[in-house]
Amino acid sequence: MREYVMKRIAVLGPEGTYSDIACKEYLKSIDEKYEIVYYPSILKVAKAIDDNTIAILPFENTLDGFVVESMDYIILNDYYVTSQLKLNIDFAFVTNAKSIENVKGCYVQFKAYGQCLDFISKYNFEIITTQSNIESLYKLKESDDTFGAIIPMHALDEGFNTVLTHIADSKHNETRFFIVQNKKEEAYNQNDLESSICIETHVDRPGILFDILKKFHELDLNLNSIMSRPMKTEMGKYRFYIEISLNNDNLYKLDDLVNKFSSHSEFVIKVLGIYNRCR
Repeated sequence: MREYVMKRIAVLGPEGTYSDIACKEYLKSIDEKYEIVYYPSILKVAKAIDDNTIAILPFENTLDGFVVESMDYIILNDYYVTSQLKLNIDFAFVTNAKSIENVKGCYVQFKAYGQCLDFISKYNFEIITTQSNIESLYKLKESDDTFGAIIPMHALDEGFNTVLTHIADSKHNETRFFIVQNKKEEAYNQNDLESSICIETHVDRPGILFDILKKFHELDLNLNSIMSRPMKTEMGKYRFYIEISLNNDNLYKLDDLVNKFSSHSEFVIKVLGIYNRCR
């Protein structure tokens, strides 16, 4: 009799990160049971994906854009996106200093930094970047009162001498998370869909991007986003990450799109996932 092995979900830890909250929201929405395993960096979360382990990866923020570490690892390893969800993001600055003017150093997660630039620019902090927002909190607890930290608002359950709340550059701050695995699976269950696609080019010539976009136009497919990423093989070589809108009526056009690109030796196309649009 085969021993039962519980499936795992890799999450950026420690417990209490926005990734952790997103993970628990996702698990509430499905019938399967998963063991949550925390990792100290986004890269280690992505590397944990295997036949028995899926991952939840922060992918895009309204203020700071795409999380390129997540994007590149999904593309380079042919991982598949099966679902997505959004969380509202809000930050506070905390310190045990009597006044913020006495703070010399500030711990901040590398993506949170880009979401709180207006606040940070007002002070002459030394910035110490961390891998997660909860790591910033833990680092602060180990430091003297000349240090502060930017932490999630939901982590404000500790007593600090100085607390400044809602410090993000905008109140309309969201992060989108992808559920990622190492095999293709179509888990969408609604009409309003999105798809992630990667297109690589084997040539560098004028009009190559125009030719790519023209194929989407010919099929009347709406692009939600496009971003170029370096191939990391030589200077000037790029691949394109693209997201498109789909629905059950035009889903067949994705196959048509793949055929259009596959018929040209200049291009390599990968479909990285089809998933429900965030509501």
